[in-house]
Amino acid sequence: MKKAIPSLLMAGALAVSAGVQAATVTDSFLTPLSTTELSNETGSLDLFDGSLGNLTSVTVEISAHSVSSTIINNTAAQDQTFAYNSGLNFIYDSTLSPLDSVLTGDLLFSPDLQTILADTGGPATVASQGSLDLGSKTDDSSRSFTFTGSDLAAFIGAGTFDISCSTQTNSQFVGGGGNLTAAQNTQAQCDGTVTYDYDVANNVPEPAAAWLIGAGLLGFVGFRAKKSS
Repeated sequence: MKKAIPSLLMAGALAVSAGVQAATVTDSFLTPLSTTELSNETGSLDLFDGSLGNLTSVTVEISAHSVSSTIINNTAAQDQTFAYNSGLNFIYDSTLSPLDSVLTGDLLFSPDLQTILADTGGPATVASQGSLDLGSKTDDSSRSFTFTGSDLAAFIGAGTFDISCSTQTNSQFVGGGGNLTAAQNTQAQCDGTVTYDYDVANNVPEPAAAWLIGAGLLGFVGFRAKKSS
């Protein structure tokens, strides 16, 4: 009995100390769908409110989206056989130093942030003085980054930070004798999401913890009373 009471009290203490809980909060933006080329389309994301708790990690995801239609025109006096592909490079930067270092470093022109605008998928033929409609293409790409350690300080504070996005179209003909042109109508947009993972300390004992403490105290009082008698 003498060992059971201290054990019960210890269980109550452990339940109280387990009041630190993991939580997340997110924010996102989406730029309007606009005709390319995009030039510094900007979205804002909230910084982390340090009063919520202890920030443990930050994940930023950026995404690219494009919608395009393509028609190939042949100005030659004969039919032309060719292959064609076209893509859109998304170029990002940020007002927040740790994120900007990643976005303007190895990520620049990364395939992870390129979308496909058109692709013949192999040889195609267009008639003399004719046109070939490659149809429309919708494509998406995304990339995420996780920050920990000393980088976290930059994400804590009041207000917001910005992420900007621009585009550059790249297109290539193989064959066609220089007589082919591509008429392309393209729209694009960018979006971003930040997720903050943090520990929030709960200083109010949970019901189970309070019950354990109460039970422990009552048991201790009963034990002392029995011992006195």
